[in-house]
Amino acid sequence: MADLDTSARPALGKGRSLGLDVLRVAATVLVLLSHFGVFSAVHWQVPHADLLFIAGPLGLAGFFVLSGFLIGNMLLNIVERGPSFREWKIFTTRRLLRVMPTYILWLVLLSMLASTQQLSLSRFVHYLTLTQSFAWPMPSDNWFGVSWSLAIEVWFYLLFGTLSLVAAAVWGYRALLAVLAAFLLLPLIARACMPVALPWDAWVRKITVLRLDAIATGVAVAVAMRRAEWMDRHHLKLAFSGVVCLLGIVVWWVLDVGRFELQMRAARTLIFNGLQLGVALLIPALLRLQCESSFVRHIWAWLSDATYAIYLVHLNFLLWALILVDRGMFPFAVGMTLAFAVTIIWAALSLHFIERPIRRYRLGL
Repeated sequence: MADLDTSARPALGKGRSLGLDVLRVAATVLVLLSHFGVFSAVHWQVPHADLLFIAGPLGLAGFFVLSGFLIGNMLLNIVERGPSFREWKIFTTRRLLRVMPTYILWLVLLSMLASTQQLSLSRFVHYLTLTQSFAWPMPSDNWFGVSWSLAIEVWFYLLFGTLSLVAAAVWGYRALLAVLAAFLLLPLIARACMPVALPWDAWVRKITVLRLDAIATGVAVAVAMRRAEWMDRHHLKLAFSGVVCLLGIVVWWVLDVGRFELQMRAARTLIFNGLQLGVALLIPALLRLQCESSFVRHIWAWLSDATYAIYLVHLNFLLWALILVDRGMFPFAVGMTLAFAVTIIWAALSLHFIERPIRRYRLGL
């Protein structure tokens, strides 16, 4: 969600990647479809409205894999230059400056609007430190409902960034691969060990330590593309395989494993891996996507840059709009339209006044 540097693929060519911008925007659209679409379909009594829920996990798989791919390239560049404390400090500071200022601003605004029943000091500290869902379910009231996914990103930056660079500094490049393997396998094993009696959405999907492999998948793609040139040559075959994989997971979800709460252990464990693999296989082809029109590239770049703020605030605006609709202040369609419009306006203001100035500062570190 948060990574902005979609041009960061030094081993694969220079310049901002249109394909990665498209992937980020598509992931955002899927998340918006999941939230706005489910509420709208339920309101208008569309049959099987809950099936739209899968758009959310699919969109998040795109966010996570893309973030991992970009982060992986950054860390690989550091390893090639030679890991050092200064390099780790710059990497970590840049990552936190990308995510935390906008996040903290929105957290403070939500806190100012919260009732005493919604927010306590300990709860605020959990959200501030992004430990609201570290190894336990986050509060179920959707007060800051999207924050669990940001916790996964930030803790991956801190844990994987630190461990991989320390391992590479002491034992070399292969040690980084060993850390990567651990981040791919341990969350998978932990998910497989979770009791099926526990709610999947709260106790598996949103738990930070159980989902770190999502971003590690993107790092694995970055490593693979530097070591396996055939991936670039066979990008269309890989993309076709990725589409087939994603469609297969969607069909499996719809026909077999249920809706909001998965019951089968295999589905609860592996559904994420299938989505992440499908997205990962698309990346070599997306990196080749080009457009001669500078106007079109600019539009995609702006939309991509705005996605973080859109993702951060859209659910709160949506829920506030539904409250006003329930009070009879707006018709449902007007409420949904206003929630979407205010989300876009907030994202534009955040991008102009907060994120881009901070980006100029952090890139100068």
